[in-house]
Amino acid sequence: MFKKMAQNIAKSTSEVIGYGVLVTDEKGVIIGCNEEKRIGEFHPPSIRVMQENRPMATSTVDAENYLNVLPGYTLPIQLFDNVLGSVSIAGLPEEVARYGLLVQKQAEIMLREQAFLESNLLRERALRDLIENVASYDPRNGNEEFIMMQAKELGFNLSRCRAAIVIEMRKWSNEAAESAFQRMLRETKTSFSNPRNVICPQENYRVTVLLSPSSDKDPNKIYEAAETLSKDFLDSVKGKGIHADVSIGFPAFDLQGLTRSLISARNSLRLAKQLGVKGMIRSEKFTGESLLDSLPAVSRENYVSMTLKGLDSRNDYEEMKETFLAWCESPFASGNVADKLSMHRNSLQYRLKKIRSLTGKDPWNFKDAFELWAAFMISDISKGSATDKRN
Repeated sequence: MFKKMAQNIAKSTSEVIGYGVLVTDEKGVIIGCNEEKRIGEFHPPSIRVMQENRPMATSTVDAENYLNVLPGYTLPIQLFDNVLGSVSIAGLPEEVARYGLLVQKQAEIMLREQAFLESNLLRERALRDLIENVASYDPRNGNEEFIMMQAKELGFNLSRCRAAIVIEMRKWSNEAAESAFQRMLRETKTSFSNPRNVICPQENYRVTVLLSPSSDKDPNKIYEAAETLSKDFLDSVKGKGIHADVSIGFPAFDLQGLTRSLISARNSLRLAKQLGVKGMIRSEKFTGESLLDSLPAVSRENYVSMTLKGLDSRNDYEEMKETFLAWCESPFASGNVADKLSMHRNSLQYRLKKIRSLTGKDPWNFKDAFELWAAFMISDISKGSATDKRN
């Protein structure tokens, strides 16, 4: 890290003070200099400065005793109480010594900031590794102890995590996507502020949260806690011009359950996008769709073709689909469906009978209605998947 930054330290500080600046490593070798041709040379005054850990001046007379050394003022560079190298300002000591502390502190500040950044990046990478290890966990491989230890080293206890939540930024105001994502990440850390929660930023503007609620025995309370936090989060980011989707996985009570929760949250988020569902998503609401999605592609295509024959090519297909799905959600209550769609009951009856005559499936028969529902869902999932691939 120090060697990578040395040239930047030397050039930037030299430009500010108007004097030549060089940076050496712990062996006194120049690793950064406003005169790049000097990089790789040995700078003898730096050795004593680092050994005694104090600034020293090199007069014109002193400089004549060394090869390729200019008069100047040299100071040690420290990071977390360790001397890493030195920084030297070229010029008459009485003229440049006044810049010594400024240059030294600037170099140390730049190093601390870089160390902090690299530490955060390393932690993020370790968190991502942990999340992917949870996602791919298989009890038959016997790596549970490794994953639990990996989490412990990062300061987390996975045995207390009760649900996986996957958040994806969908839409944002007029700013760079990365800037908006960082704002969303800060809001995530605020909304899910319990230090026991694992919060991991990931690719494609996603954040994964492994939730550790205070109440961790009742699945309904786990969902309730996850939904409350998720709703507050969605409201908060929406007020800041960011729209996101939050997918809540199944409740979990061990590592295998946490794996299932994470996978279900990811799959439900994908299915929700394909079906046009936005906002808060609960995996338990997508169990049927997930089952249909797991069928082989050829089987799905054949099923849709056979079940929706005569209907899928009509101009009013979307209208018919909307009517039927509302019919399933009501359930089968004509008055409720008509009110929901703002239509007369006779119009509703007409559409349902039309679906029956075109497909041979009776919307009033539970088995036929299920087959129609499955066909509509498979069709939407397939269309959504095709759209995702094009994008």
